[in-house]
Amino acid sequence: MVLKFRWIKNKFLYLGKVLGREISGFRNTRRGNTEEKHILLYCQSKTMEEHLLNFIEQIEDNSKYKIYLYFGYVFPADLYGTLFRGKNVTAIGDEWKLYLMKWDLIVCPDMDYPFWLKRGTIPVLYIGHGSGGISYDGGEHSYDYSAASLDEKGRPLFDIMLEPNKETARRMKKDPIYGEIIRSSGYRFAAKIKDASLDKYQYQKQLGIQSGSKVVSIWGSWNKDSLFHVFGTELFSVCKSLQEKGYVFILSIHPREYEQYDENITPLGAVVERQREEGFLVRSPGEDWLPYMMASDVILVDYSAMLSLAILSGKKVILSNFPDERIWRKSMYYEAKHIFPVIKSPYELEHALDMVEHDSSYDDAVREFQDQLYVSREDYKKFIQNVVEELTGNQSECR
Repeated sequence: MVLKFRWIKNKFLYLGKVLGREISGFRNTRRGNTEEKHILLYCQSKTMEEHLLNFIEQIEDNSKYKIYLYFGYVFPADLYGTLFRGKNVTAIGDEWKLYLMKWDLIVCPDMDYPFWLKRGTIPVLYIGHGSGGISYDGGEHSYDYSAASLDEKGRPLFDIMLEPNKETARRMKKDPIYGEIIRSSGYRFAAKIKDASLDKYQYQKQLGIQSGSKVVSIWGSWNKDSLFHVFGTELFSVCKSLQEKGYVFILSIHPREYEQYDENITPLGAVVERQREEGFLVRSPGEDWLPYMMASDVILVDYSAMLSLAILSGKKVILSNFPDERIWRKSMYYEAKHIFPVIKSPYELEHALDMVEHDSSYDDAVREFQDQLYVSREDYKKFIQNVVEELTGNQSECR
């Protein structure tokens, strides 16, 4: 009886979404080119908030843009529990309302739509939520430029996709599928990170790190190939011995490692948290990553998006020996893995630290990669405003 009820309920939900899609399509086909523009931001999870907040800050000065938010997770009681507190945005709590409104633009930081869209009626912008280096098909494509961003007919889901790496964008402009929809000016947080990198000692003081310490932060992604899984508890033992030589260690692991995500993999978030007892600094998922990154001299990282942030920060980089198949062969990540020191075991860490400290060629490489990602605040703001104007001013050309 319960299964039958669920089947009937799911059937009604499906039919409701189909009907909603047609209603939305009808309303937005007849939307017209009004002066006031309604923009919907889709926040799939807490980790997407900072990316959408950044987007808001680029266009909020223009009164013609009316900004709305829809949350894919539990709807917050009010915006004060989110990063959007104090912003002139309207949160929508019920999905059915999205089908009835007229939209001039939908903004997505990931590959999901906020509701069932009728293709070609509402422009959709992909702003991304990382730096685009991870691959799920053996290095052939990045997550951004894979089947995840295409519909059932192999067409892009988005009218414009923002690419944070200028060199990657240059290459993708030649791609027959994505070439026409790629836009790039640099990474959205580039100026903020570069400015913060000048205050390393201030951040060290904030974190209680003694002046003169050599600070190494370790940033791990999630899954069995991530560095905390590959290195195991031996990593903590090696770091413990290096503490006696004046090193201070900061540990940070991906938020997914704080919950069970695979029945065959034991998440390590709790294990990393316990290292506080051994004298390590631990950055938990709810904490701002920036002070910990900026306080560092050297970054040990795997295929985590923190690699791009480390490079933008001007930090010396060491990589774990993760499989090349984990990263897109056309990405900055792939190039970096073949330039910076790569360690296969925690016992190689001390030697790698010595290499990056005394070889200036690694600093030169960091600066070259920085150029691929850097954009000033002023140029990025103008870039986003131009993209929004392009999409909201040419409604008939949306895919």
